[in-house]
Amino acid sequence: MKKIYVPLIISAVTALTLTGCAGEEDDIFDKTAAERLNESSSKYSARLEAQPNGWAMQYYPTYSDMSPQGSGYLILMDFNPDNSVKVAMNNRFSNNQYWTDTSVWEVIKDNGPVLSFNSYNTCMHAFSDPEDITWTADNEQSEGCGGDYEFIIVDAPEDASYMMLKGKKRNTYNLLTPIEEGVDYEQYLTDVNAFHNKIFSASAPTGCYLCFGPDSIYNMEDGNDGVPNIYPKGTDSIANESFHPFLITKRGNDYYLRFRDAFKRDFMEGTLQELKYDSIQDCFFGTDNPDFVMIGYPAEQFFQEYSDAKGDHKFDFNVDNEMSDKFQTYITSLVDDFSSMKSKKNKAYSFLGLRFTWNAKNESFQWNLRYTPGTSSATLAGYNYTYEMDGNRVKFTYVAPGVDAKGSDAATTNIRNALPSVVTITELLSQEFTITPANTNFNLSKLKFTAVNDPELWFIVTI
Repeated sequence: MKKIYVPLIISAVTALTLTGCAGEEDDIFDKTAAERLNESSSKYSARLEAQPNGWAMQYYPTYSDMSPQGSGYLILMDFNPDNSVKVAMNNRFSNNQYWTDTSVWEVIKDNGPVLSFNSYNTCMHAFSDPEDITWTADNEQSEGCGGDYEFIIVDAPEDASYMMLKGKKRNTYNLLTPIEEGVDYEQYLTDVNAFHNKIFSASAPTGCYLCFGPDSIYNMEDGNDGVPNIYPKGTDSIANESFHPFLITKRGNDYYLRFRDAFKRDFMEGTLQELKYDSIQDCFFGTDNPDFVMIGYPAEQFFQEYSDAKGDHKFDFNVDNEMSDKFQTYITSLVDDFSSMKSKKNKAYSFLGLRFTWNAKNESFQWNLRYTPGTSSATLAGYNYTYEMDGNRVKFTYVAPGVDAKGSDAATTNIRNALPSVVTITELLSQEFTITPANTNFNLSKLKFTAVNDPELWFIVTI
């Protein structure tokens, strides 16, 4: 029976379909294609104009995975009913300065509605100009950055919560989100750039982790140019390289990181494309799946690894660095004591600061007092310490000269014996400290040391 019924059902459905098409073909649309295109162009134009403070565009020139063509660029734009548009940006194409320009825009009628910046705009057309990019080592003459200035409107919901555009030539998807009323464009871009550089500093010695679960952790390195390499933790960064461009935007007081392409792996349920920064926990959570998390490098782990590495590492700590008022009193005593000493030419000594150094030769830390003995050249008086790690705590123990191979240099005892403040500071540093990031675990170029027994005693070292 099934063999009879199935063909009959298929035939019946086909007949109904053909009958419906034959009888209703002329009535599918009550307007011509040209009329519908005119209406959609007017509708999208009205939606672009309706945002009182314009839009933030997450713009990607091409689908390259290399900077600058693959990097994202945040462009702000305010569309006006007189077909003028104000465009603003602050990035490498504007020499890292705030640029703004006004030109003409229109939603033109192509195969579908297309947003066109159809007169030259210094900001918008910087990415499509076929000129060499002066700040790269390559010659891009006749190609430039290769970007678009006309965009197919792919999605534009009635609530105007966003618009999705697609580059007409390069087919890159570029998201527009509204900018809140009262937000100043220059300040907005300044805030976003400052946040980006704080989290993904070019000088930061570490990257961060992208976590999809306890057994699925990825390294994320070199995020400063917005094109980080993301690869499985514990694997080779070159053999497993995978580049994922992203941009950061701001909504209210919150910062969002959105990848150009949704991040997808076989083990994942769903995808990851956007994360929101949590300032209290100092990490990013996926907006669609908060179990997907981006975290910085643990400060204590970095300190341990940095210390155990071969070679000498200098943590520069000067008198003008951040420190607690209580620690400042000890620095002030050093300044006063050194200025009381005189050279053979009766010139006063000058205390310059402290330098925190890992001595790989005898595997010890050394606090160096930097000073000038009445001359212009700096001299170091080094005092050695052993150290022990326990979680995020480190215990320094001063090793006097002659005790063992890790003992301090005997030549520095003259300075220590001559100045009470040197005795005080060397003994003060011989205790247990907690190690935390000075700002964020994403940027460990500065570490904060706080005395375990006295939270009012803390200082910051710069790597």
